This record gives sequence, C-alpha cells and structure tokens, in this order.
Amino acid sequence: MMNELALTKDERICLQTWFRQAIVQLEREEVTAQMIKSHGIQTSNEEGHRTSVTRRRTRRSSVLSHVSQLVK
Repeated sequence: MMNELALTKDERICLQTWFRQAIVQLEREEVTAQMIKSHGIQTSNEEGHRTSVTRRRTRRSSVLSHVSQLVK
C-alpha cells in the first residue's frame, strides 16, 4: 500500500536525522542510568551530605600588617 502523502527527499533526510538523534539521546540516557547504577553514583536529586569546597586562605603579607600598625 502506498502512502497518500509522498515525502520529498529533503523531508526523508530530515526525519531520518531526527530519529537518529532521538535514538542517540535515548541510548545516552540508558547508558548513563546503567553507569550510575553499577558504580553507585548518587544523583543530585537525593538528599544527603554535601562535600564542602576547600577555599584557599589569602596569605597575609608583611606590607599589610605594617600598614595596619601605622593606622593604629
């Protein structure tokens, strides 16, 4: 049975590209879910302890302490 609407070559290419992208996205999500499950990685949706980011303290230079002594 023939389709009532014949697609142009550009429309077929566009649909093929769209379906390929949709399949790739689905496969990517499945692989990500499998990796999370197998490696025990916590997702950001779960409540739990967050690791704090270590910040470097600025080093006090001798010039700044000298200036503060002059101001006092």
